[in-house]
Amino acid sequence: MFKHLLASAFLMLMALGVSAQDLAVTGQVIEQTTGTALPGVTVRVKETNNGTTTNPDGAFQIRAKEGEVLVFSYIGYASQEVPVNGNAGSLQVELQPGNTQLSEVVVTGALGIKRPARELGTASAQLNTAELNQGKVVNPVLGLASKVSGLRINMFDSKVDPDVQVNLRGIRSHTGNNAPLYVVDGVPIPDINRLNPNDIESINVLKGANAAAVYGSDGVNGVLMITTKKGRAGAQRINFSNTTTFDKISRLPEQQTEFGQGLNGVYDPLQYQSWGPRFDEEVRPVGPVLPDGSQWQLPYSPHPDGRKAFFNTGFTTQNDLNFSGGDEKSTYYFSLQDVVTKGIIEGDKNRRSGARFNGSRSFGKLSTSYNLNYVFNKSDVTQSEPWSTVYRLPVSLPFADLKDWENTPHANPNYWFSTNQPNPYFNADNQRTVNEQQTLTGNIELNYEIAPWINAIYRLGLYSRNTDTRTTVGKFTYTTPGRTNIPGSVNDATNNFRRINSDFILDMHKDFGKFSTRLLLGNNLRTDDSKTTNLSASALVVPGLFNQDNRLGQLGGQSAIRQRRQVAVFGELTAGYNNYLFLTFTGRQEAVSVLSPENRSYFYPGVSSSFVFSDAIDALKNNSTLSYGKVYASYNKTGNVVVEPYQLQNVYSQSNGFPYGNLPGFSLGTSDANPNLKPEFVTSLEVGTQLSFFQNRLNLEAAYVDAKTTDGTILADISAGSGFTSAWVNAFKASNKIIELNINGDVIQRGDLVWNVGANLTHIKSKVDEIYGGIDQLFHFRQNYLIVGKPYNSYLFTDYKRDPQGRVIVDPKTGNPVSGSELYYGGTGTPPYQLGLNTSLHYKGLQLGAQFDWRMGAVVYTEAAARMISDGTSPLTTQYGREPFVIPNSVIETSPGVFTPNTEIQTKGDRNYFANHYATVQSNYAVSADFFKLRELSLSYTLPMEWLDGQNLVKEATIGFVGRNLFSIWAKDNIYNDPEFVYAGGSSEGYMSWRHLPPTRTFGFNVNVAF
Repeated sequence: MFKHLLASAFLMLMALGVSAQDLAVTGQVIEQTTGTALPGVTVRVKETNNGTTTNPDGAFQIRAKEGEVLVFSYIGYASQEVPVNGNAGSLQVELQPGNTQLSEVVVTGALGIKRPARELGTASAQLNTAELNQGKVVNPVLGLASKVSGLRINMFDSKVDPDVQVNLRGIRSHTGNNAPLYVVDGVPIPDINRLNPNDIESINVLKGANAAAVYGSDGVNGVLMITTKKGRAGAQRINFSNTTTFDKISRLPEQQTEFGQGLNGVYDPLQYQSWGPRFDEEVRPVGPVLPDGSQWQLPYSPHPDGRKAFFNTGFTTQNDLNFSGGDEKSTYYFSLQDVVTKGIIEGDKNRRSGARFNGSRSFGKLSTSYNLNYVFNKSDVTQSEPWSTVYRLPVSLPFADLKDWENTPHANPNYWFSTNQPNPYFNADNQRTVNEQQTLTGNIELNYEIAPWINAIYRLGLYSRNTDTRTTVGKFTYTTPGRTNIPGSVNDATNNFRRINSDFILDMHKDFGKFSTRLLLGNNLRTDDSKTTNLSASALVVPGLFNQDNRLGQLGGQSAIRQRRQVAVFGELTAGYNNYLFLTFTGRQEAVSVLSPENRSYFYPGVSSSFVFSDAIDALKNNSTLSYGKVYASYNKTGNVVVEPYQLQNVYSQSNGFPYGNLPGFSLGTSDANPNLKPEFVTSLEVGTQLSFFQNRLNLEAAYVDAKTTDGTILADISAGSGFTSAWVNAFKASNKIIELNINGDVIQRGDLVWNVGANLTHIKSKVDEIYGGIDQLFHFRQNYLIVGKPYNSYLFTDYKRDPQGRVIVDPKTGNPVSGSELYYGGTGTPPYQLGLNTSLHYKGLQLGAQFDWRMGAVVYTEAAARMISDGTSPLTTQYGREPFVIPNSVIETSPGVFTPNTEIQTKGDRNYFANHYATVQSNYAVSADFFKLRELSLSYTLPMEWLDGQNLVKEATIGFVGRNLFSIWAKDNIYNDPEFVYAGGSSEGYMSWRHLPPTRTFGFNVNVAF
């Protein structure tokens, strides 16, 4: 149905577009003071990709519609906008030197109100639609990766709809959400994963709580201010674009290719572990004897790249159609998108279809704007994690022969060679999760001019997400002995979430001579409602019938209803002097429903200032070296509430078998409700500067942030003697010291050729300063700890027992390491150093862009390593040829406290050693998380205007190539997986579970046509 809708809309809009009259606009651009022609000036139609540059004589030619606006921009000169009218035959545009771009930048600040960047007392970064969509990503969050200092984006893995972790300026909360707040057209929403990147006009990243103090606890991690596209008066435009990309596995965990299946050096046709003899290329039987008396025969030889055959070539195709226009009183923007993704795992797929409508209308002093966005997303994926089986199976298996398990006897579960590890293709087919999600967002804004100096603004926003999930496991009854039947199951779940957000703002602005003032007073109301239900049957009767009535035993299920409310009043006062000195005060009083009455209301104060000294100091005005200079500073205190509704209330639940049999009974929860829990508080001090040199050809920004977290909240283990096993407590203090540097400039700026290079560097030094009760460390999750004096996100790993010199102590009888009970500090999972590099080259209609990402200084470990070591597929198990050897740097304790170097006592080097004395020691596979990758590469060409002469349909056409993650360099000891991948969670960097898929490289093409 969507395809028919898309085609109908396309034909209708194409007909409308043909009627629009293009004008051939020509002219010359000169310098205002000297009249000198300016070559290389960028000329573009505002809010489009239609653009050109002036020739050596300053002349240009461009096509535009009546009512559109031409934007003329040149480094070191003030940009100028010129409307197109019916008499525009030849224009002479004069650009004024001396006013730099930085001095004129207008950004979308807090509360969605546009303001000059010069008055902001905090750091921010703005990306336009071209920068965001350089890599043609489906999820707009991924388009931000490595492009903004202080901002770090991590994917979960390479699934068709992967989870994404976003972190801005380090970890502040060890338990809560560390993601920034997302604000779309002035309205806060929980996430933007379903937002069409092509609908985004710009994203302004307000870094840290200082930049978003009026948002209270929601803005403690910074804010992403997102402005979507809108129509323009008198300008009707139609765009269609297609992007098709392909995903190929780029790298797999290293696998040994010397030994095959078996145990203790003996071949076993029914064994999945790789502890058999060396490969000898002889043909050997695999699996049991089949009913016809035959047996699967395979050469006993390795397939080094055989595991790649398990993965498909994934592909994604995006189709986008949008049109916009308007008149003097109203504008409109309408878009349609359809995204189809096929995953690298057999059967995995995802489809996203959506539509957006943005509009505005003015009624005298009343201006209105409204938007509505609907997205339907359906995914069909396996929950069996088949990859976790693949990397444990022998390297001799030909995976291409195992796919058709229903018609291939040796691939069928009845005759599969292993009873411990299933055929991964069977598991992928038999265990599925189908997820249907509908996301609806909308808002309306009313802006009334009470007087020329005061406006009343009201916004009402809705975010609704309804998710239906069906998880099924097919029933399978084995006809061969020694195998456990699969009973089959079905679970239907729904998760409905709705947020209603209301803002009322008074915007007062008044100038008094050289003094300017702006006062914002507002009220915020927000309600979050959620309801989850599920109904399950765990033993099916008829195979293939996934219905809860088709069951044995009792139904399972539960439901939960939650509500969270908050109310706040806030204010922001900005005073400026002579447009170069600004001082801003902010305050917010907030109350949330999840805390106890005595702790639920709190106040956030803040102050910031900025000083544009290049405008204030006469000697620096019109300086040929320094074009723009600004310094700023800010201080802010913001709270953060990490608990969910009702977690601070003692609740009872029904437990099976309590008090006995089927008699219903209720028991108290195991977590103690702590009514004294307070919010976490983050105090932040920031200072920085923005500098521009050589008529804005070189730009430099630097910032230093000192942020401290007090009353850090965790769910702590407590003595079971209290009647509970855990409690929410304010338990620690921590700090983050952050340095951010940004530099970019035009290396070449000559005629039609412009080459720009930029870099952003982030250094984060975090430390846990204190833990409640005077303890030194506190466990959090999967080897993740809070450790006094160490970085915020630290890991303690299991290790061998060692002597004072760090040497491994071995058993004098077996040569095996002596078990150690102490953990060692392995490092932080959050990279303290992060570097983003970008470059762009423009020559006439040709554009080349590249984005690089470099992260250093962190550690990562994966549970998959332990499994591969135990099963004999890891190359670490062959480093001594599986012969007896002396453990390097080992000692024998000859008497208490006396250690002698071990030179003779050998471990057997067999499966017992690697599975029980090596795989259990995490220090053997905790590796460096350093990496350097080509994050994005794009090459596009816009057809010259003269190529399109003689027809009235196509007004602009661009074709291009796009690639993502085309190459990646990892640390030498990382033989496992992409260190960017993280397990889901706010502070889980540095840990990869056994289920993570390997990384892919993406490449494809895109076409954009304007009518």
